[in-house]
Amino acid sequence: MRKLLYILLLALLPMWGCYDDSLRKPDGRESIGVPIVLSTASITTPVGDPDNMPAEYSIVNLSIFFADAGSTTINSVFVHPTFSSIDFSTIGNTKLVNLPLTPGALTNQDIYVVANCSDVAAMNAVQTVADIKALQTPAATTATGLTTTAGLPMYGTLPNADLNTSTVSAPLNVLLTRACAKIRVTVTFTGPTWVGTNNRVQLQNAAPYTFYVPGNIPALATSALINYPITNLTAQSAQQFSGIVYVYESATAPQLQIYTTVSGTTYNYTASANFPVPVRNYLYDIEIQILPPTRSGLCEEAEVSVRVKEW
Repeated sequence: MRKLLYILLLALLPMWGCYDDSLRKPDGRESIGVPIVLSTASITTPVGDPDNMPAEYSIVNLSIFFADAGSTTINSVFVHPTFSSIDFSTIGNTKLVNLPLTPGALTNQDIYVVANCSDVAAMNAVQTVADIKALQTPAATTATGLTTTAGLPMYGTLPNADLNTSTVSAPLNVLLTRACAKIRVTVTFTGPTWVGTNNRVQLQNAAPYTFYVPGNIPALATSALINYPITNLTAQSAQQFSGIVYVYESATAPQLQIYTTVSGTTYNYTASANFPVPVRNYLYDIEIQILPPTRSGLCEEAEVSVRVKEW
């Protein structure tokens, strides 16, 4: 099942209005606060489900852009609005932000949302839709890779949104998807006496960044590709180990290096054949079987299978 992040855009009742002088329109009218409620977890997601961990839904910051419907010019920009948290135990991680807009004075708007981008200067520089398309995700490095610490990069848009018809009972919805893929690696040792320790994996030649807006995957030179840092695998049983790596989508498939130590000797396997090209918001289950040697003196073998589903 596709796991999407919902933003509910509500026209705020006048009694909830923002009456700070700094929010007044040039013509002297007061701006009515329009809140955006961010539900960043599905109410049907089981607690501890490895397919949907709370950190993967975290929105650390967001920037919101408005343009007249069909226009390429941005007319309103809200960079990193301050959150106020709301604890709805039946909904999950929900956040609220008020925007100083006057719904009755606006024509239909195209809404663009960029979440978890710390580049404030780039956000403030946006003037056109082309500028939004040019926004790059935070760079993954050989030291840190791509983690949930600062929030996974997300993007969503809602064309031709009528702010004047939005109500609490019938809100507008902007669907956010993560601009990265999730790879879960599971290594199983098939021989009871052939079990490795210090098991770990590394993605090689993966993309160091992508763009927030989908459909614009960068064509990267070999020199621009990087090796994501080594990820230690956690024991699931005596013979099975797993771990999660987040990776940006790319036009080429990365390689996967598997490391294990058996009887004091470190072995390295390379998985590249039929390895998937990462697509945003997809989960890739990479299952690897490490086979014991068939005869003394022969190299050990590894078999790889891949399952894919929407994250």
